[in-house]
Amino acid sequence: MGHSFGGVTAVLALVKEPGFRCAVALDAWMFPLENALYPEVPKPVLFINTEKFQTPESIAKMKRLSSRNSQTKIITILGSVHQSQTDFTFLTGKLVNRIFSVRGTLDPYKGLDITSRAALAFLQRHLSTAR
Repeated sequence: MGHSFGGVTAVLALVKEPGFRCAVALDAWMFPLENALYPEVPKPVLFINTEKFQTPESIAKMKRLSSRNSQTKIITILGSVHQSQTDFTFLTGKLVNRIFSVRGTLDPYKGLDITSRAALAFLQRHLSTAR
């Protein structure tokens, strides 16, 4: 599991380390993943995106992975920004948010709850010991 550059690193880990069974990518910055690696991502990925960060090119790369594995899922949390999936969103007050827009319109606690529930459901499905 990783956020931003760490999100794409989690996807790459599925190619490089056979012990990993799935990955959760939080607002993954897909640009660094080489195009040649897409056919090699063998396992499911859950992409949890924020509304204000992703580019059409990045989404296209996620969809390319999704088309190769029916267990790969892409969700977008409306009202969220890139920092919504980090603890930084909890450290800033209303004034800092107005100036720098570090929070989305979604309550940070609600965003964290959505992210956590989605990630846990995905991980429970793919990491269950009852296989």
